[in-house]
Amino acid sequence: MNTLGQAVSGAPVLSLIDMNFILINRIFVLVVTLIFFSAVLLLRRSRGQEIHAGITTPIKLSLFGFILLYAELTMSTLPSYQALLQGVQTIVVLLCLAKLVTYLTIDVYLRIHTRREVPSFLRDSVRLVVYLAVGIISLRLVFKIDLSAIVTTTTVITATIAFAMQSTLANALSGFSIQSDPLLSRGNWISIKEKNIFGEIINVGFRYTTLKNPENQLIMVPNSVIMQNVLTYHGNCETEEKPALQVDVMLGYDVPPEMAKALLLRVIHDNQQVLDLPEPLVRLFSLNDSGITYQLRFCIVDPSRRVAVQDSIYSQVWYAVNRAGYCFPFPHRQIITEESRQPFDFSKEHFAAYLRDSELFAMLEELTVVELADQAPITVYGADEIIVRQGEGGSSLFVVLKGALEVSIDAMVVGNIFHGSFFGEMSLLTGELRSATVRATSEVRLAEITKEVMEPILRANPAILENLSLILAERELKSLASKATYIESAPGLPRSEDYLQRLKGFFGL
Repeated sequence: MNTLGQAVSGAPVLSLIDMNFILINRIFVLVVTLIFFSAVLLLRRSRGQEIHAGITTPIKLSLFGFILLYAELTMSTLPSYQALLQGVQTIVVLLCLAKLVTYLTIDVYLRIHTRREVPSFLRDSVRLVVYLAVGIISLRLVFKIDLSAIVTTTTVITATIAFAMQSTLANALSGFSIQSDPLLSRGNWISIKEKNIFGEIINVGFRYTTLKNPENQLIMVPNSVIMQNVLTYHGNCETEEKPALQVDVMLGYDVPPEMAKALLLRVIHDNQQVLDLPEPLVRLFSLNDSGITYQLRFCIVDPSRRVAVQDSIYSQVWYAVNRAGYCFPFPHRQIITEESRQPFDFSKEHFAAYLRDSELFAMLEELTVVELADQAPITVYGADEIIVRQGEGGSSLFVVLKGALEVSIDAMVVGNIFHGSFFGEMSLLTGELRSATVRATSEVRLAEITKEVMEPILRANPAILENLSLILAERELKSLASKATYIESAPGLPRSEDYLQRLKGFFGL
């Protein structure tokens, strides 16, 4: 306090006009600060927004400044105390001015200019510059200290501090580079392969950048680590050009490359989370000791779903490869037989029981049902895989032994199929194109009955055709009614006689 009083009292005597001018400037700063932040306070309260210390503190400082001003004017007869109060008031006014400039720069100008929340790194940078300027002005006006002398005498100390804080300075300088790079802006997803880090950029600070991974965990990565390592940019949901996601799959040498590429490409196209454009790509990448590595490249809408999409793709590839009768290679010795290629265990007795209970095959003799169950191949599909597509040709029927499926017409879901049911009977018995797309919603086991299997049965039992035509006509009527298009008076409704003629024509009977 004495030092402050001596420093202020040692100042040269100002004229009355200069003192009045300085007094008016102080009052102006205090009044503007008080009015501005009071208006901001009332506005935020009316909108129900949070009131933080950055708004209330300037109001308190301006009121405190008025108190000091009043005390200074009342102590005009005591020059020493008046000079002391004048110095303290100058510091308070400068702090009010700093608060006002900081708020106008960050919360008004930068928010409007960037149209988003101002990053903490930029906020801290503005505050540092403003308060550093206030400190320099305070040392010069209030304490009458010559800064050039301080800088000259503390060169060694400054160098020592800079050497000790080189890591902090490296992070701070890296923060400036990160902040200026549009690819590293908030909301973008990046990965650091060397550190096994993948996440969304939440904030860029002086020391570290905060990432949020798909598990909703916050990862604080030093800025220097980001600048010194190779990053992979994954974009965000609003990015027009989506970076490609890559999945590597190794298959055995017994799988022809063309067949492998077609199989893997079909898996990618069937996945609902994969974009059609840019076109997905499958290419042979390398020939290894145990097998051939294929690269699957495709784009997805949301980078946060990267791990989930990889899980879905790998799962569907496993089902597709095993369904095709192949296995995944790895360094080991094994004796491979035809039975060991099939990773699924089925009961033909259960399948025959399904056929006996179904209305479509209930009229068959027991021996015929057993033969039909033995000849029908059983396949397995994973979740999200497409079994049949609308408009495709086909001459087979599928019996659902396990799992659930969804039926869609013109990309709209119209129903579900569960175990014990069957679908595709129109294609099997009349050769019609597939009328709907059927997709698995879980792992499903399907028995496929083809025309080649049914034809000898129908030739041996021609009377079955009449029962089948009645069942087909009834199921078609139910299908039309479910689509709200069934009108009793409408012409052209399906009749059993029509189906009977189509059955005979299709099977050449």
